[in-house]
Amino acid sequence: MRLLLCTIRTGSPESGLALKNLYNVVAEAPIDTTIREYRMGDADRSIYEELMKEKYDLLYFHCDLYNEAKIDHIAQLIKKAVPSTVVIVGGMPVTAETKAYMAKNPEVDYVIRGEEEGVFFRFIHTILTYRFEFAGLDGLAYRDGENIVVNPIGEPMRYEDMPFAYEHFSVEEGSTVCYESSRGNPDRCYYRQLLPDRKIRSLSLARVCSELRYFIIKKAEKVIFVDKWFNFGKERAYRIFEYLINNDNGVTTFCFDINGDLLDEETILLLGHARKGLFEFTVDIESTNAEPLDAAGRKANIYQLMYNISKVIQNGNIRVTVKQRAGLPCETPELFARAFNKIYGLHADRFDIEVLHMVKGCVLRSEAANYGYRFDSEVPYEVIANDFMPADRMIDIVRLSKILELYQEYFADSLNRILGDTGRKAYDFFMGLTDFISEKGYMNLLHLEEERYRVLYAYAAGIYDERGENLKLQILMEVMTHELEKHFGTEAVKRLERKGWDLNVK
Repeated sequence: MRLLLCTIRTGSPESGLALKNLYNVVAEAPIDTTIREYRMGDADRSIYEELMKEKYDLLYFHCDLYNEAKIDHIAQLIKKAVPSTVVIVGGMPVTAETKAYMAKNPEVDYVIRGEEEGVFFRFIHTILTYRFEFAGLDGLAYRDGENIVVNPIGEPMRYEDMPFAYEHFSVEEGSTVCYESSRGNPDRCYYRQLLPDRKIRSLSLARVCSELRYFIIKKAEKVIFVDKWFNFGKERAYRIFEYLINNDNGVTTFCFDINGDLLDEETILLLGHARKGLFEFTVDIESTNAEPLDAAGRKANIYQLMYNISKVIQNGNIRVTVKQRAGLPCETPELFARAFNKIYGLHADRFDIEVLHMVKGCVLRSEAANYGYRFDSEVPYEVIANDFMPADRMIDIVRLSKILELYQEYFADSLNRILGDTGRKAYDFFMGLTDFISEKGYMNLLHLEEERYRVLYAYAAGIYDERGENLKLQILMEVMTHELEKHFGTEAVKRLERKGWDLNVK
């Protein structure tokens, strides 16, 4: 019997790790098991044809928010070609509303719900022993004739019993790997898709350090922790940070999702001793406004969070990405702008704006009418508007987020100079830049770095002219020239100077 564990890569690090975990729990079973990952850009038909050549008996597809539709189509093709092929689907998107999903997708024979490893192990066992005892298998959904049976999610397997994800997989020098040291999401906000079990379980400190040492010895380039709020336990997080600092190989970077208000002075002091590049942090600030955070079930001490993150950023040795969420309940455009200005003022290495998703199974989706939410019925279920944020203002924020993404890492000196000279608040400035680029038709220029500087200069020049500050404009040009050379070299400066700073785009 041949089993394929398959997914479509979408940028979510969890999918590949999930396949390794599933492989490990059936590795000793008398079944020929293969893992395969495809890209979103691969044609459905090509994937189908490749799978058909291999003649698998059981096909398992791991879903995330973005690849579900593609997986459904590939499974349809397989099932039409070889109806006897058993199609199994797992992942968080199919854990919620499972019965409706299977009714919509008759090609799916089984769904693995919730934490998959224990369910999958028992499922494969009952298949291989020809018992087919599905009724008592918690976490499994299956077809019984014309009926769809959805078993409740049971107790998860003991986490410490999980094999090391890379037990049967080699890690190459310079590779990027994903790692999970805890399960259970401490962030219980209302727009997360959450399993019913609230209990947070973590691997022992000794085991975590031992497994991280493997990546250090192998000189992996990057280790991405998929844990949500890695530092939910302050003491545990401190000890792991300390271990990584003391065993630094000078090469590997460790990436964490961090809850900013759970950091403390002792941990921040420790982090200050880390090699530059050893750690990268992502911090979901979401908003700095109390009412939207409360309405979204996000319990955060925002003042403590902002203070802690500012201290980490000031240390200068950890790359920090901060995120703001657009479309939260009770957040008006004015409140969003106020939060934007505060978050931008942290001067993190990266600032991302993400639109709220109304994912299946989340609390906020069931309460959408209470806030007048309108959202896309297609994946990823992005919010269009609510009673507090009109659709046109949401579109403005989405446009702004794209410009913000382009004008970040390599423009800090120029932007700081402009904002300092003009006294403009960050949100007003970026919204004005967004409108300027749109109205002038400059968007198609922004794929070249030097053109981004020219466009930014052209927008800033209008502001300086209004203020009659031509001398400051000349200084800005010098700052921008120096910054362009620092990041992109003298050739980029020469290309810009050949065209000149004035924009004459027809």
